[in-house]
Amino acid sequence: MNYLSEFLSTNSSKKEDESTWTVYEYLTNRSITRKRRERQLRQFRFQFEPEPSNTTDPYSSIFSDVQIDLSLLNSSENKLNFNREDYLRTKITPEFLNLLKDEDFEFGYKTRSEMLIVEQLNTNALATRNWLNEIFLKHFHDESIVIGILRIIGRFDQEIIFPQGQTIALAALSHESDEIKELGIRAFEKWGTMESLNILKKVKSDSKWLQDYIDQVTSDLEAEVCHI
Repeated sequence: MNYLSEFLSTNSSKKEDESTWTVYEYLTNRSITRKRRERQLRQFRFQFEPEPSNTTDPYSSIFSDVQIDLSLLNSSENKLNFNREDYLRTKITPEFLNLLKDEDFEFGYKTRSEMLIVEQLNTNALATRNWLNEIFLKHFHDESIVIGILRIIGRFDQEIIFPQGQTIALAALSHESDEIKELGIRAFEKWGTMESLNILKKVKSDSKWLQDYIDQVTSDLEAEVCHI
């Protein structure tokens, strides 16, 4: 005899009709131990599941097609990118951070940190862009790191660093440092695309000189991109 039947038989004076006995009443009865409740719940869980509704969900067919095949996460390409990003984190990050803190960026000269990024982009562009974006986020509080990354991405053509580079420059516009905001604007100015123009049109600054710079870059881009 199972626990539920045993309980019902010993408490027949309280409830003669077993069909009206609810799972809640059984499981909340203080005379039944916690372990017995858990075992009984596992044993009878399928009996008390609600019956399928006859009502058709208008979105069920849509969401049934939106399935993520978890096995794809183990594909060779995903593994390749994952392994590459892990290598960048563990082997390249320390060297890169040290370079950013020690180097001076001069116009017309490639720094060692910039050459390191170029080398990694040539090896695996996607993994490198993701890794660079990760470093930027983790070190957003460190102005020397953020400034170095912005100076580097601002030297690349948009296609090389897209879209992580644009995301980094956009995030820079929300930093408390005006210098970092200026570097974010300068990156969009360098890329000189319609996307850059649309973003800068929405940027406002409380600093007059910075807003003047934004307005000037916006005006220049409108002339170049829109031929105004």
